[in-house]
Amino acid sequence: MRVIGAPLDDRELGWPHITDVADPAAVERMVQRAVSEFGRLDCAHNTAGMAGAGQPIPDYPLEEWYRGIDVMLTGAQKALALPPGFSLFSVSEKAFARAEKIPNRGFYFDFLEFKKQQAEWMTPSTPSIAHIHALQSKLDEIFEEGLDARSDRHARTNALVHDWVRRAGFDFFAEEGFCSKTLTCVKNNRGIDVLKLARDLREKHHLVIDPGYGNIRGQTFRLSNMGDETEETVSHLLACLDDCLG
Repeated sequence: MRVIGAPLDDRELGWPHITDVADPAAVERMVQRAVSEFGRLDCAHNTAGMAGAGQPIPDYPLEEWYRGIDVMLTGAQKALALPPGFSLFSVSEKAFARAEKIPNRGFYFDFLEFKKQQAEWMTPSTPSIAHIHALQSKLDEIFEEGLDARSDRHARTNALVHDWVRRAGFDFFAEEGFCSKTLTCVKNNRGIDVLKLARDLREKHHLVIDPGYGNIRGQTFRLSNMGDETEETVSHLLACLDDCLG
């Protein structure tokens, strides 16, 4: 934990490390790297559920879904290009069997209650009908385009963003080899006024980017090429960024 008021060390921002938690050797390598990087490992919090870093559902290879993942939670926004406020999850038979042995499962995440209601095409609480219809429409579009074609499109738009980052003289916040294919976190190594950049982009071109969160607000900004973004829309965004940067 960081002492309040102490300078923020770059290492306290964390680092990504892709690890297959089903592979003991891979987990051991992750722990060794953590100890090497930080000197020790005080605790570990397992939030595993989806292998890979920054891989939204539409870009995820189908074979990865069949690796015995018991419970997977996600949201409907961003890569699915839907409004926020709707959660999706999948549960394996193994997880259902485990839930049957839990006497006090709660309500909101009682998988057995969801399964019971699903058999009657219902949900335990009032469903968000608008989200359900929007999701159906979006899934139709995704499968019409094809998962491979969608993934290829995101790879092309991502290449445009990464080329722009290098050309504009910025660095990537993530380590080499760990950048997302659909969302790029740009390190503000040029020392520009990121909040002003975001404001100018919004006021001059009616486009919105994220100027960073929490302790790294202003030290980074994020550029998305996920969801329905195309080479045309991403190129337009990058041209507008050039205009605002002068």
